[in-house]
Amino acid sequence: MLAAGPSGFYNAPTTKGVLLVVGSLTLLSSIFQIKTDFHLQLVPHLTTHHQFWRLITSHFAFSSSTEMLFGGLIIYHLRIIERLFGPAKYVAFLFVSAVTCTLLNIAVLVTGSALGLNVLPAGPYGVIFAALYQFYAVIPTMYEFKVFGIAFTDKFFMYALAAQLMLSHMPGSIASAVCGLLAGAIYRSDMAGSRRWRFPEPIMKLAVKLLLPIFSSSPAIRSTATTFENRSSSSSRTSDRPAQAMREYLDVLSTGGAPQGATPRAPSESDVSTLQSIFTTATQEQAIQALNATNNNLEAAVQYLLDNPAPTTTTATTAAPAAPPASS
Repeated sequence: MLAAGPSGFYNAPTTKGVLLVVGSLTLLSSIFQIKTDFHLQLVPHLTTHHQFWRLITSHFAFSSSTEMLFGGLIIYHLRIIERLFGPAKYVAFLFVSAVTCTLLNIAVLVTGSALGLNVLPAGPYGVIFAALYQFYAVIPTMYEFKVFGIAFTDKFFMYALAAQLMLSHMPGSIASAVCGLLAGAIYRSDMAGSRRWRFPEPIMKLAVKLLLPIFSSSPAIRSTATTFENRSSSSSRTSDRPAQAMREYLDVLSTGGAPQGATPRAPSESDVSTLQSIFTTATQEQAIQALNATNNNLEAAVQYLLDNPAPTTTTATTAAPAAPPASS
């Protein structure tokens, strides 16, 4: 089951913007029949016609609806990385990854021509697989399950989507995916200070002023009722929307909500340690509070700490009052 915290794009404006831009350009390229203007080819596009603009535009649109479907699903579920990094760091990561992938793509086209690899498909393969590497490196495994005796983790569903995308336009899609994974590894290793780089402050202020109001999203309103009956009655008082009540009830089941009146179990030490390893500044009490608030659902507790960062507290030292002088 794929999960990345609350549904929607709350605290993920960059992900929302990327999906809208890539989806719109993919649709427009199909309508106006300009799909051939987005893929990368060493000969004749770069060497003969000097169409170097393709190095940029190749990241902005897929060449088929199938690639858009799988790529869009992956981008959407990788919003958990943006929520973990924060929008400022995530947009810097996407830019650094795109530049790194562009350089790697050129190297692949130059060296791969002897092996028959002359074309790289259009689409943000690089940034997707670079973000997928961060997903592999920083997001913990929440649970395991077995199918016919074979063990899988909850990350299997994301990797299955990535495999579909990687094999959608062989062999170029495989090469682009490998370039993206290498770019993600380079970023993770902090080569040349890539992890510490951010856009200049004036650019970020301009983006916050102009783009954030467009791509930001409000948090989803969730009912505090813990049973289907309570949710149904609450929904019927506002409007007759039984489908919404059923969806909210399923949300309770998927996030591990406890039935009303149930006695919650104490958080396990392993879950507390996992949260403290992800959030190095979180205290043991904060980790326990997050687990108690989410009925010991580790994945929901991670999102709880992302949405409810603990305020920075400083210990103030109060000077003791001076003792009165002894009377002689």
